Amino acid sequence: MPSRKDIDPVEIPRLLSSTALVDVLRDPLDFRFRLLGTAIDNITTKNLRGVRFSELPYLVEGNKGWADYAYVANTGKPLTTDRPYVGKSKMVVRLTDSLFPLSDDGETVNMVWSFLDIWWVPLRERSWNGVV
Repeated sequence: MPSRKDIDPVEIPRLLSSTALVDVLRDPLDFRFRLLGTAIDNITTKNLRGVRFSELPYLVEGNKGWADYAYVANTGKPLTTDRPYVGKSKMVVRLTDSLFPLSDDGETVNMVWSFLDIWWVPLRERSWNGVV
């Protein structure tokens, strides 16, 4: 299993704006946003750096987002999943989140690398549905 130090941002510049790094906290299980790319920042309503999932109503335990991250943290397996968008932008249609486990010791997942594919309302449809 790769670790955080195995990811060199210089090698993936086109992915950085849609990348998030999320710490896995244990005892009790929780997750904390460490880094968010600019594309993710642009569709959120506040700065999420340092915020725990348990502090956000749409990411608390029992929610699909929490369950997806818990799956990756507990199994060490990557996961790609669609999730609803709960923000205020009328231009975002949906989100596809690809989650990859990272581990400093090769066994215990201590961080999740997320690549968030943001699906936007197509340009040709924006004026028709009142987005523009």
